[in-house]
This record gives sequence, C-alpha cells and structure tokens, in this order.
Amino acid sequence: MRKIQDSVRDVLLSDEEALYALVNNFMNLSAYAKRIQNKVEEQTMKDVQPSGIVVALSRLQRGLGAVHPLIQNIAIKNITSKSPLSEIVFEKDSALLSRLSSFYTKVPTGGDDFLSIILSTNEITIICSERLKEIVLSHFGEKPRLTTNKLAAVGLSFDPTYYHMPNITYSLLRKIARKKIALAETITTHTEIIFVFNQKHLAEVVYLFQEQ
Repeated sequence: MRKIQDSVRDVLLSDEEALYALVNNFMNLSAYAKRIQNKVEEQTMKDVQPSGIVVALSRLQRGLGAVHPLIQNIAIKNITSKSPLSEIVFEKDSALLSRLSSFYTKVPTGGDDFLSIILSTNEITIICSERLKEIVLSHFGEKPRLTTNKLAAVGLSFDPTYYHMPNITYSLLRKIARKKIALAETITTHTEIIFVFNQKHLAEVVYLFQEQ
C-alpha cells in the first residue's frame, strides 16, 4: 500500500502545469486536492480525504521551494545557426544503404555547410544545406518520401558534465514548445543539441536562448 505523500508526488510530477503552479505559489491546493483525489485513492487503495492531500501538497511545496524539479538550469556556451537547409527523407532499402557508403566522397561539403544523416529503422533522413539538395538527390537516384526546404538549425553547445544529467533535452525543448514552434528534427550529441525548424522562426528561437 502506497503512502499518500508518494502518490501525490507522482501525480504532481506527471502534471507539469500543476507543478509549475505549485512551485510558484499560485496553486489552489484545496481545488487541486479534489481534482486528484480519485487518482490518489486508486494508487493508495484506500479512502483519502482532500485535507490529507492538501497536507501532502504543502509539504511538497515547502520541499521544492521555487525550484522546478523537472527543469535543469543549463549554462549554454555557444549558439550557432545555419540556414537555409533542406530535409530529405528516403525509405530505407538495400540499394540506398549501398549508396550511403560512398555518400561523403560523392557529396562535397564545405566548412560552412550543414549535414546530418539519421539512419533509423525504416528511413534515411538527410538534413543538409539547401545548396547540397540536388547533389544528394542525384547521388541516391530515388524519389524521396519527403522533401522540405526553407529550414533552419540552431545548435546549443554546453559543458560535457551535462551529458549524464536527466532532463537536459526536455529543459531546452520546452522553451520552443511553449512558443508552439514545430520541429522538423532534434539532433543531440555529447555536448550539443540542434533544433531544426522552419527558417521563419530563426530569430525567435535564437532569442529564446540568448535571453536566459
């Protein structure tokens, strides 16, 4: 049988809006307690009064203070941007895979170009500088499943110590999500995360991360 405190914490951590309201001290604890009462009773397998949930919420509020437990404070070392970009998506097959091995020798890139190849279960996705698009299409010689132009990428570099910390991608991604900007791709490496999106949002996305 679970404790009320543990159950309330789990419910709260699955509801980011409520969590934000709690840590910023504008949650109506009594109203929220009634809202989650059934969930807490299911998890604890006993009758639970709203007053008991309010006590649990108050303890969590004091323990969390003003720190959002799901969001990391990330020091960004550098912000880079690339545009215009194209995204080309092929359905993966043996012929394309054989051409992929010679891709880098047949598709010349310069220091200012952007190129990312994602080999997933069913697809080969290539995001490249727009000037490389026709060269890429010619190299593979097959009709792509999807082609998208006028994209941009913003890369955020940070210290390697963040690599083993939880919620790094989430903490950065939520800034874009709150602006309702659709992402074409999200690419992560050891010390960098790259967001790819319509280039009309480029200035807005750069500003999001410059202001922190």
